[in-house]
Amino acid sequence: MWTEVKAYFGQPQPSDSVQDAGPELHSQVRRLEIRARQAMESGLSGQYQSAFKGRGLEFEEVREYRFGDDVRTIAWNVTARTGSLYVKRYREERDLTMLMLVDLSASTRSGSGVMTVHDLIAEVSSLFVLAGSRRDRVGAILFDDDIRSMIPPRLGWRHGLRIVREMLGSAPGGQGTAVARAVRSAGRLLHRRGVVVLVVDRAAQLPRRELVALSGRHDVVVVRVGDVLLEKGRAGTAIPVIDAESGRRGVLSGAPKISAIKAIPGVDVIELSTGQDYLPAVQNMLETRERRRVR
Repeated sequence: MWTEVKAYFGQPQPSDSVQDAGPELHSQVRRLEIRARQAMESGLSGQYQSAFKGRGLEFEEVREYRFGDDVRTIAWNVTARTGSLYVKRYREERDLTMLMLVDLSASTRSGSGVMTVHDLIAEVSSLFVLAGSRRDRVGAILFDDDIRSMIPPRLGWRHGLRIVREMLGSAPGGQGTAVARAVRSAGRLLHRRGVVVLVVDRAAQLPRRELVALSGRHDVVVVRVGDVLLEKGRAGTAIPVIDAESGRRGVLSGAPKISAIKAIPGVDVIELSTGQDYLPAVQNMLETRERRRVR
């Protein structure tokens, strides 16, 4: 299994669709970059930094005690030597790596409005990438029925934009959804504690055992993306459909069965649907994680 992963790692050659990207893709990336910057300026970047902690604390300086300082940070040696209260200040060692696991399976082509499931997956994945690119290393695993490509984690906004272009320029395909393989690959690639964000079609089965194992070492977020009309159906209406992965034709009458998800220990789950604003749900998850940290 590792030999297959190693063959991709370090060789993230852009797909043909990205190499031959025309003005439309560049315009889409630019629009997404503007929306991402606006989200960062509204506080999303700070929420991300607060929600995912670094490896530890690094001593920064000693300064005079101020009202409200934690007494546990008092520098007793300096206090005894000077006769005045001093406290130690620390800063967080980020040294974090974010790894995006992005579903590019054929089933994500579906959509009943102006946006397909694939469009929303690419957009919300891009938001996480650009939020992490401010201070952390960011990489990505793109998959359909197999691992399609891997982009090694690196620092920098430009590297984040390169990942965004790769995601937006990759067309959905394959005959299935290799979620479990992508999760196992993430576990092999991340040697230190990091952040793993899995963005997947809601119709895909989540590999519970693999996610629990991954969450034991890393911060794990699962974003499930679906389409309101295709999942709930429309009363009294039959909709002709084609299964994008199997090619079979059928008629959608009523609501199809979507696998319910039970709580997974150590894993945060965000439920998103096309046609709805995804930013509040992402911010709510980050705020919840931040509250858990300060308890």
